[in-house]
Formats: sequence, structure tokens, C-alpha cells
Amino acid sequence: MKYYSIILMLLVVCNSCQTTTKTFTEEEISLVPKPSEMVLTEGSYSFSKSTTVFIDNDKQKPAATYLSDLFKNAAGYPIAVSESRDGAAIVFSKDDNIKPEAYHLEVTPKKISIKASDAAGYFYAVQTLRQLLPASIEKANSDEKNWLVPSVVINDQPRFSWRGMQMDFSRHFFGIDDVKTFLNYMALYKLNTYHMHLTDDQGWRIEIKKYPLLTEKGAWRIESSHDKTCNELAKTDPLYSIDPTHYHERDGQKMYGGFFTQEQIKEIIAYAAERQIEVIPEIDMPGHLKAAIDNYPYLSCTNEAGWGENFSHPACLGKETTYEFTKNILTEIAELFPSKYIHIGGDEVNIQSWKECPLCQKAIKDNHLKNEHELQSFFNKDIEAFLNSKGKRLLGWDEIVEGGLSKDGTMMWWRNWAPKMRDIAAQHGNDMVITPCFEYYFDAQHAVTPFDKVYQYEPVPENFTKEQAKHILGVQANLWSEMIPNFKRLQYMAFPRMLALAETAWTSKEDKNYDDFQRRMNMQYQRLDALNIRYHIPTVTGLKDKVAFLDKATVELKAPLENMEIYYTTDGSIPTKTSKRYTAPLEFTATTKLNTIAYRGEVASETKSALIEKQTYLEPVTITPTKGALKRWSAVKQFTVVDSVALPKNAIFTTVKEINLAGKEGIEQLSMVFKGYFYAQTEGLYEFATKSDDGSLLYIGDKFVVDNGGNHSAIEKNGMVALKKGWHPITINYHEATGGGALEVFYKAPNSEKKVLNGNAIAHD
Repeated sequence: MKYYSIILMLLVVCNSCQTTTKTFTEEEISLVPKPSEMVLTEGSYSFSKSTTVFIDNDKQKPAATYLSDLFKNAAGYPIAVSESRDGAAIVFSKDDNIKPEAYHLEVTPKKISIKASDAAGYFYAVQTLRQLLPASIEKANSDEKNWLVPSVVINDQPRFSWRGMQMDFSRHFFGIDDVKTFLNYMALYKLNTYHMHLTDDQGWRIEIKKYPLLTEKGAWRIESSHDKTCNELAKTDPLYSIDPTHYHERDGQKMYGGFFTQEQIKEIIAYAAERQIEVIPEIDMPGHLKAAIDNYPYLSCTNEAGWGENFSHPACLGKETTYEFTKNILTEIAELFPSKYIHIGGDEVNIQSWKECPLCQKAIKDNHLKNEHELQSFFNKDIEAFLNSKGKRLLGWDEIVEGGLSKDGTMMWWRNWAPKMRDIAAQHGNDMVITPCFEYYFDAQHAVTPFDKVYQYEPVPENFTKEQAKHILGVQANLWSEMIPNFKRLQYMAFPRMLALAETAWTSKEDKNYDDFQRRMNMQYQRLDALNIRYHIPTVTGLKDKVAFLDKATVELKAPLENMEIYYTTDGSIPTKTSKRYTAPLEFTATTKLNTIAYRGEVASETKSALIEKQTYLEPVTITPTKGALKRWSAVKQFTVVDSVALPKNAIFTTVKEINLAGKEGIEQLSMVFKGYFYAQTEGLYEFATKSDDGSLLYIGDKFVVDNGGNHSAIEKNGMVALKKGWHPITINYHEATGGGALEVFYKAPNSEKKVLNGNAIAHD
């Protein structure tokens, strides 16, 4: 019996050993961003209470501490430091041949080796190790038993030095705990630059000791228009609820606001530095300064705060007090932030104030300047010289290029509709960060800036030479907070798009592959779940905005991601998990509003709706129009949204061959109407689509086919209509609101491919 007991014990021990080691396949590994080189080998390393780490210099401490804290939080024990290299399971060592931020990571069943030449390289190796561990490493007091890491050899380095995320604290405020949480997200995905937009018209969010009114008064406001909109949306979507912790009673009124003390800023900077993240402050000037001018009105041209047609009145650049005020503020900012750059904004300045100001006009004349753009450039260069004297470099939005940019000025290119700013800066030898509005503004709805659009964007222009490309420091995404009133909403807008940005920022262009990225993302969602991140998932696919049918419609739905379930309603209600579950294609014989939703566990997509419409054929008109063109009417500043665009009685038309903005690019508040005829080559169901920035509406005769209304970035909407063979009247209304602008129109004939609407398919009378 004694022998049987020993054998049984050995079997138990062996079985226990088998549960703590395995050989992984590549399909079981998800690393974002994708490493430069990875070779998967046999076996795996198992972390335990006895695992120790050896470090031999102070640059390795932040990485080793971070790893230890992960295990202390999730497994209940830290990774202890060993005094012996030979006795340690995890060994950090210095290799001067490895580039800054790069690292070498080798995992075997017995040991983990991490090599780098700087603190960032060690830290990023640990973040890779973190992603190789089970997603439960992100949970406090996890019940995970097997902390396995696959045996791999990884050599890795970043593509860009600037891998940034921005948060806007002015429109809606986020506290220090939210900031720290967000910095941890950035660290996980090897992002290294945190841009804090601290001041704007809607609130001043940083303590300036010389000007106490900036936070005593400027950090607080009564309900704004954005607050009202959020409160209205919150009635049906709790993600729009304004964080109640930022409401305070002040002067007998309920006011929204908050700010960071300088001590809190120091705490944020130190926390970020431990995660190899540089904090860049933005103090907007000379525009977007209303929160300051409200309390120091002598700064404006009229000695009072106010608004122009689109933007607030800026600081007066003809007054010496403006230069003194801004430099006093920047003195405190420069002393507080160790960052190389200080961002001064410089965008969306209402230059009309300067045109009407005698002091500004005198400054233009006295300094031999051509116009108000050069006046702003004069201010920028003066501020830049001041920042240089403090050991800092000036950073601003791409408008700072318009009046001339100094050799050392660095710009953030955000206006897709102003590519010349990017070209001018490159030709002039100025560095830039690529942060385009249409791809990297994560406050945009996911339908407007979808996940794949973020991933597919290439930040280096095709026409750039190698020398010009060197001036692209990297990429950054922005989270403007007008419609982001709480941290859960911020998570929802940032994720998963932040991972797509991170891969572009780190991984070489040649190594990126969207299909492979999507495979890795399916596992990354588990990590986001473990981190309790409220991320966005795409809506149900396979559903058009409007589906037309004659006798019967069959609609087949598809889940956007793996392991998802679809639910739907046909009674107009919003679907939930208690609604009908989709299991097979749906059939319709009457006009119906179909609402769908997809769930991944408890995480739901947005509702996707479609009108399933029973139609009869529209009859063609009996005319012979002139093929190959439509008529176009246009107007400027007559309407604010496409839904209100209307032709005047004596509208004057021109003839155009394409439905686009040709000859009207870059005009704000532009409205257009295209009229003519569409030729249906055969009887059947036709699909039309418009892709527009901002709104567009498409009609066939009196039939409303495509509703792409509202003011928004470029999105595509579609609709279907039943047509008999022949010519049918077509009308496209379009409106562009505040910059940018895009318009394309497509059609798809029965049993045919999607095509641009032009050529012999269009005509006019």
C-alpha cells in the first residue's frame, strides 16, 4: 500500500506540473502593437510566489516595480528582487547596442531575459510580458492559478518617437484618478506622450499663482449648451450623464468645473514618468482665451469678453499687457512641466477683432507686417523666443504656419482640408505631429471615424521625400470633451480605436495587416473586459439603412465580432437581451422598422436601424435629356444644415460632370443642390449612397432615398428604390458647415457592382 501511495502522489504531482506548462500557438497570442520580430518556441514560463527579478541599475527599477505591482494586485504577491543574477528567474541587463525605447525579450521555461539600453526599453518589454500573461493579470484579487507566459524571442522597436493621446479638460473636467487610469491604458499599449488641453473658452483648469482668478472664477461655469445637450441625451443613454462630482455650489449657484493644483500636476507628471510618458501642457493663446478674458478683461481689444461669428474674441496683440500676461503664465508652466514642448494652441483665432482694433492695426504697421495672420505669427515668434529662453520648444496647431513659422516651431497637423500646412512645414524643415481630424479625433462618433479607418490611415504622405518624412515625429489622437461628460464615455470613445492608433504609432508600415490585427483584437477585448473598460463594439453588419422590396424581403444579419449574439425588434422599441434573438434570416412582407443590437457578453453595440420598405416601381419620365452632366446651384452662408437647404425662385445653375465639391473646396457654410436625371438601365431595385461631410440628402423624383442629414464628418449612408427602366429625376442636396467638406455619390444597379454616379448614368435638361 505504501508503494501505491507513493505512485499516486507522483501522479498527482506530475498532473499538477502539466497544468502549469504548455506550448502556445501563434493564434493564442495577442500583442498590440505588433512587435518587429517574434519567434515562438517550445514551452512556457510559469510565474509563482518564488519568482524573483534581478536588476543592476536604476533605469530598470520602474519596469521591475511595475511588473511586481501587477502581480501584487492580481495574484496577491509581489515579484521579489533577487541579489543574485544566477538565482533570479527574470533578469534585466543593459545592452548599449539596442536603440532607445527598443528591447529584447526572451522567455524560456526556466528564465526570462530582458535587454534594453534605456528605461523606456525595459518598461516596454514588461508591457509586452503583461500582454503575454492571461488577461486576468489586470484584475485585482484574481482567481487565476496558472500565470503562464509563452516561450518567445522578441526584438522590438517603435516606428515613431511621438505616440500620443490628448485629453480635453476644459469642456468637461476629469479628476486626477481618471488621469492616472488613462495613463495606465497608454502604458499598456506603449503610448508615450500625454497632451493635456488645460485651458479654453469653457474653463481654465490649472492653478496659476500670479493670476488666482483664473481658477477662482475661470474654472467654474453655469450650465453650457454642451451640458444641456448631454443632459438631454442622458435621458436615453446614461453614458451622456455629467459626472456629478464636478458640480459645486459657488456664490449661491450650482456650477460645473474643477481644476488641478500645481501639486496635483506634479503628481500626474511623476506618475506618467514612471510609465515612460511625457506630459505636454497646452495653454491656448491668443484665441480660445475667454475663460481668462472673462476675469481679466483688459486682455481683449474691447476690454470685455465676447464672441464673434464662430469663435471667441482673442487677446489683443496690440497691447503690451497681453504679452506680459501670457509670459507670466508660461513662466509658471515652464517651471512646472519638465516636458520639452509647451503647446500654445494658436487655432481658430477670430482675426476680425484685430481688423477692427486700432492697436492691432498699429502693431501690424509698426512691425511691417502684411496682415492679421502675420500679426499672430509675430506673437507666436515672440512667445517662442521666450519659451526658448526657458529651455522649451513651441508647439501649436497647424494654423501657426499661416503667417510664417520659425525654424524651431513644431506644429500639430489636424486640418485634413489644409494639407498645404503639412507640406509647407516639411519644406521649411519644421517638425510635426500628425493628428488629422477625420481619422484621429476620437470624440467623433464611431460611425464617422470607424476602427478600420483609424488603422488604415497612413500618416506619412506619399509625396514626402525621406528627408521630409524625418520631420514627422509621430501621431496623436484627440479626445475633445464637448460631448464626453464622464470617464466611462471617454473610455467608450477612446476604445478600441486607441489600439489601432497604437499599432500605427509603433509598428512599421510594412508589418501592419488589418486582418491579423482583427485576429489579435478578438483576444484584446478580453483584456479590456478585465480592465473594466466600457469600449465600443460595431453595430450589426449586413443591414442597409433602407431596404426596398416588391413582394418579400429577406434580411440576413451578421455579428460584427466573434462570440456575439444579435437581438432585434420590429415594434419600434430599442432591443435588449430580452428581445427576440436572431438565429436565422428574417423575412418581411410589409413595411417594417427593424432595430438590431449585438452583445458581447454584457457589452452592447449601438442600435442599428433600417427601414424595410415595400415599394412599387417608380415610372420614368418621357424626355430625352443631355447625358453626362447634372446642374448645380450653390450658395454660401444661407443655411446651417442640409435639411433646411432650399432653392430660391430664380436659382442660377451651372453644369457639372461630377457630384463633388470641385471649385468650391474649403468654403465654410457652403450649400449646393444638384438636379438632373438618373438612367435605370433595367427594371429593378437600385441602391444609392452618399458619402458626405457634412450632410446630404438624395431624392429620386419625390421619393426620399438617402438620408445622410445633419452636420458631421464624412460618413456614408445608403437607401434603395424600385425603378422602371428609363430616366428618373434625381436631386442631391448638400451642406458643409465648419471646415473640411466632402461629397461622393454612388449607385448600384441590380446584379451589378457599386459605381460612382457619373457618365452616361446622369443627364440634365
